[in-house]
Amino acid sequence: MISLRLPPDLEEKLTDLCNIENKTKTDILKESLLLYIKSRETEKSPYELGENYIGKYGSGMTDRSVNHKELIRQKLRKKQNA
Repeated sequence: MISLRLPPDLEEKLTDLCNIENKTKTDILKESLLLYIKSRETEKSPYELGENYIGKYGSGMTDRSVNHKELIRQKLRKKQNA
């Protein structure tokens, strides 16, 4: 059993909804919790959302992390000469 304290305005909205739906507060709250839990279970992590794209495309350069400073210098020189 769970006891729940609601702000007066939220409790009033819940009461109104119960009257409209012809359901008890318990039924409405159970449905709400089930929907909330279900939505949280189906949320994907950022990795899962981008999983199909991560590592799929590459520049062909295998040493970018090692030579990053030189690559930046080259880009800046190219930009200055343009």
